Amino acid sequence: MSASKMKIISNVVIKSITEEEIVGEEQIKKLVHDIRLEVGEIKAVIAALDMIFTSSARNSVSSTDLSSELQQLGLPREHSTVISRLHTENCAQLAAVLTMQSLRLSRLSSIEAIPSEPTTPFAKVALKIKTLGYKEKETIINIPKDKLSELLTELKNVRTLMEEVLQ
Repeated sequence: MSASKMKIISNVVIKSITEEEIVGEEQIKKLVHDIRLEVGEIKAVIAALDMIFTSSARNSVSSTDLSSELQQLGLPREHSTVISRLHTENCAQLAAVLTMQSLRLSRLSSIEAIPSEPTTPFAKVALKIKTLGYKEKETIINIPKDKLSELLTELKNVRTLMEEVLQ
């Protein structure tokens, strides 16, 4: 594989990490139609690049150390130079994305109060949660109407705390 193809594949991997976009098999086939590797081998290259970029960004590895380590593992100098250059260009963005994803199993995407009958003592609340596979799942919960304002206050307090932590 040439260094230019390595750069193209590495850019796709970085884009998939930063934009939380899963690389599809058709996209892989388009990228590497002239490389004499099978789809399984290309998937292995993508998985290795994903691990290299996420681990190096997570552990704040310098580009010289990264290039040196990749060469010690047997990667050609041209390939390790391409990877370390892309690491340097995208390290801050990768670290920011990894920080946002850390210690998170799912993400609350929206909360909606569903109108209920005036005679019932409960309010229905629909929670939309984004799971690890980037799919939305809706959960409906019943909350006593008198506790609904307390829940809203607590959620606002948590949001404020989370914003303070991120700054």
